[in-house]
Amino acid sequence: MSDLLYGIHPVYEALAAGRRKFKTLYISKRRKTKGIQSLLERAQAEGIPIQYREQDYFRSLLGGSVHQGVAARVGDYPLVDIGAILRKAETDARLPIVLALDGIVDPQNLGSLIRTALAMGAHGIILAKDRSAPLSPLVSKASAGAMEHTLIARVPNLVAALKELKGAGLWVVGAHVGSDQRVDEADFNLGLVLVIGGEEKGIRPLVRKTCDYLVSVPQKSVVDSLNAAVAGAIVMYEIVRQRGR
Repeated sequence: MSDLLYGIHPVYEALAAGRRKFKTLYISKRRKTKGIQSLLERAQAEGIPIQYREQDYFRSLLGGSVHQGVAARVGDYPLVDIGAILRKAETDARLPIVLALDGIVDPQNLGSLIRTALAMGAHGIILAKDRSAPLSPLVSKASAGAMEHTLIARVPNLVAALKELKGAGLWVVGAHVGSDQRVDEADFNLGLVLVIGGEEKGIRPLVRKTCDYLVSVPQKSVVDSLNAAVAGAIVMYEIVRQRGR
């Protein structure tokens, strides 16, 4: 099995991360941007086969996707287990933070959450095996390549995974619109797992019961106008803000 990554950032970051085997790099004959040149230099230094193609070739491979004249045939995305995420957290001087996603099915939202998690220093991400967008090239593109650097575990039972993380000493906090505890009034100065629910139904009831506490993002509107990616970004920023004081 293999993936066809596309776009300058996802392909370059996959190459920089060194976690996937590169089989072939495709470059448009008509694109000469600085970003492509940097990618070419790195690929040539690592001995990756490069093919120069016309734009029609990219359309045949990717349809209308925004590829920026770059695509790469690479190995499957390397999933990890929960233990790998915990080991990474143990070697870091910072308090642990793990992101758990319950039912994020939109690839753009998933990519945005992965990008924010990496920027905020999360040690890894846990996805439910079912009711979740696949870790596809589209998600890598939406994350601007951040997915290629992120430790991600896909688990068959999210509740069991959260209990395992609790057993490792982490607290589980869920972002839930119905909570009376505001995110800016919670205490995040402890090892945390942050649970973000799906776009329509939020965190499922059993997962919600597994959380140690719930927080909500205060809003002026009576309409719940924040999508999962935005709500997750706000809570993650508040966690980092508190820890930086």
